[in-house]
Amino acid sequence: MGKRVKNKVILLTGASSGIGYETAVMLARKGHRVYGAARRVDRMEPLREFGVMPLSLDVTD
Repeated sequence: MGKRVKNKVILLTGASSGIGYETAVMLARKGHRVYGAARRVDRMEPLREFGVMPLSLDVTD
């Protein structure tokens, strides 16, 4: 089997709610450095407690 890379840097869009939010939490708990991106940064503030760094991103702009 190949080597498994630990502590990846991950940019996750749609992290302000739903599957994106829960995925950000799961990946951060596994030790990855996670940047959560969404239009509504305020909705991602609770992710900081898991080590996720919220970023403002609007893919339509």
